Amino acid sequence: MIMASPLRLRSLALSVALCLVAVGCTGDDPADIADASTSTDTTAVDDTSETTEPERTISEPEPPVEAEALGPAFTKLTEPGVGGRITSLAFDPADPNRLFVGGDMLGIAVTDDFGDTWQSTTGLASWEIGDITATASADGRIWTGSLSGPQASTDGIEWTLSRNGMPAISDSAYTMATEAVLIDPDDNNHLLAFNGNQRDWAAPGAYVNDEWSGDGSVWESVDSGNSWTQLSQIAPGGNIRAAAFSADGTTIYTAVARRGVYVSADNGASWTLSGEGLPHGNPYDVATHATDPLIAWVAMGDGPEIDGNIVAGGIWKTTDGGASWTAVNNGLSIVSNATAANTGSFHQIVVAPSDPDRLYTSNVAPGQAAIYRSDDGGATWTIIADGSTRRPNPYEGALRAFDIAVHPTDPDRIAIGSDDTLLGSDDGGASWSDLTTREDTAGFFSGHGYSGLVSTDIVFNPADPEDAILLGFDGGNFIQTTNGGETWRRTVQDISAWGGGVEAAYSPTNPDRIYVLLGQFSNFRGIGISDNGGASFTLAAGAGSGLPEVGNVDGGAAGLAVLANGSDDVVFTVVGSTLYRSEDSGATFTAVPGVIAPRDVAVAPGGNVFVSTDSGTLVSTDGGLGYNDAGNAPAGITTLYTSVSEPDAVYGVAFRDGDGGMYRFDGTDWTRLFDDLYAHGVAVDPTNAQNLAVVTTEPAFHDVSNATGVYLSSDGGATWQPVVDGLPMTRLRTAEFDPANPDRLVVGTTGRGFYEISFPAALGS
Repeated sequence: MIMASPLRLRSLALSVALCLVAVGCTGDDPADIADASTSTDTTAVDDTSETTEPERTISEPEPPVEAEALGPAFTKLTEPGVGGRITSLAFDPADPNRLFVGGDMLGIAVTDDFGDTWQSTTGLASWEIGDITATASADGRIWTGSLSGPQASTDGIEWTLSRNGMPAISDSAYTMATEAVLIDPDDNNHLLAFNGNQRDWAAPGAYVNDEWSGDGSVWESVDSGNSWTQLSQIAPGGNIRAAAFSADGTTIYTAVARRGVYVSADNGASWTLSGEGLPHGNPYDVATHATDPLIAWVAMGDGPEIDGNIVAGGIWKTTDGGASWTAVNNGLSIVSNATAANTGSFHQIVVAPSDPDRLYTSNVAPGQAAIYRSDDGGATWTIIADGSTRRPNPYEGALRAFDIAVHPTDPDRIAIGSDDTLLGSDDGGASWSDLTTREDTAGFFSGHGYSGLVSTDIVFNPADPEDAILLGFDGGNFIQTTNGGETWRRTVQDISAWGGGVEAAYSPTNPDRIYVLLGQFSNFRGIGISDNGGASFTLAAGAGSGLPEVGNVDGGAAGLAVLANGSDDVVFTVVGSTLYRSEDSGATFTAVPGVIAPRDVAVAPGGNVFVSTDSGTLVSTDGGLGYNDAGNAPAGITTLYTSVSEPDAVYGVAFRDGDGGMYRFDGTDWTRLFDDLYAHGVAVDPTNAQNLAVVTTEPAFHDVSNATGVYLSSDGGATWQPVVDGLPMTRLRTAEFDPANPDRLVVGTTGRGFYEISFPAALGS
């Protein structure tokens, strides 16, 4: 029986789904590689200048109700959404009230009431989603492209990988990245799958000498996806970002990154470059007229550099089946620039199914970001959302809509998805509502059950049961509740608006002091220090601090730990493969000599300082000044964890390194307690060290994820029980017991936010 928690965390009574930026872990985690592509849209930019009071209003949903006590399945925390890149939106023609949402690392979520509540989805092989194709087809199946290949569902909830006949599944790379699956309008059994990814993801270094690591192939199924054969290849090394049938099904249009628009008149067997009139060869999206087979539109991204400026994109239209194209940019604000990131780039063009003259598009260049509507087939455009459009969302950046969906029968009902926000409108964009988040009071937010956060850390304040911190990648770097989870705030944006959070810690000497290590991968953003309980932060980085400057640091930021030393704190951090130590509560740091290639640092409650390195694990018994080998430590320890229930012990995880798994060091010996190579996060009950939790993860860029979820033990790791009920994905990064209610376990996923469960209920006790 679960105890009443003094942390009045309100979990919405929902089965929830979704997440980033986009957005990973250490080494080659998904977001680590996400921005490695040279595509100009892969670097998210936070436009902090967008603070103008809105001209448009946001309709707020009803406040949440108190949830029942935690049970044996995971339920969603109330942190605000989204926090990750939306890559697909689709209304279901068979059930127009249903909206599907997919993300670059977020999997798929479903809402039947336009964002008031959300449902979880399960069964996805991995969670990097392309276009979702929902039709009123005879067999009722919904398809999605993904980096794992085509995936299908009969109910939108349970999904199955469907790639029989495609290249063999690999454990080291994507072998059948699929952006879209098209259903032949004349034959529901006939499907076409297109090799590509709109985010330009495929593998590390996706583009080499302008060649994508895929093969630009088109695959065909004549038996509803039960088997596939390769039909054609559009362009070697071609990344197919979008595909669409013409109104009569006789023509297929595709947008191939850096290659151009290709058209097929024989159901995909052969392809012709269709570039007459287009400004360059970098299309992002194509859309076709609902009734006229000769009309189509293409959204063009930024192009090559000419005379010092990047050629801008826009919208082009064909009325002759792709033989020629004409610019239809009247009303669109398009600016060229010397840098691609600041040049007009259009990634979406969408036609209302019930009104082919109604179009929607978006410019995603940060300084020009806006969503537009046309009521005359693209002849003229009107802006319907931009930086002045208020969103009740703490991750606000530029409103860059990477996907747009229009209701099957109502051209005024639309949804738009960005890096940080999912908005909906019932009046063609005259007003907007946030489908994931409400602003309860100024600066304090809560979510409806849809979060796109890639988690990195969960920290409870041992001195205040109402106070807790969540950390995530990209714009989700720091989120704090001071009222038991009723609402959340994000105050660290004044010093680091975007770039991720690695680890946080409450001071053991000052209940109002908080430290947060900011950054992700090689992008070091400094250490935020608050002396007022998180209301505001100062930044320790660069000159005068002893730490590296904010920016790219080889080795990135990896660890943070705090040791009480009288009225001051001794603060440790690992940045750029160097261990730093501060004796003045983070005001100044010095590099610790003799510690080579550190990976992580942790302080046990008894005062010992542990450091994992490339060559072994070290321990200091003198406050972090001198270090010795910590016993016969196993090779490959990447991350360290401690628990207040064990003053001198430390837990180490060898994540995809050495022999893998999770180990415990009791001060003398190391014992392997969990042998999964993908173990990543560890939590120890602060009142009973026999109660343990381990979560597993795996970087993206694998056809099928080897991460299998959450494992619980009530006997010190002698036996383990897997628990995944209620989780929308089995790829997680972090876990923590609530010290105010140790029966409560909180876990963080890599793209679907944070969840909680009753530990004893999950074990059936």
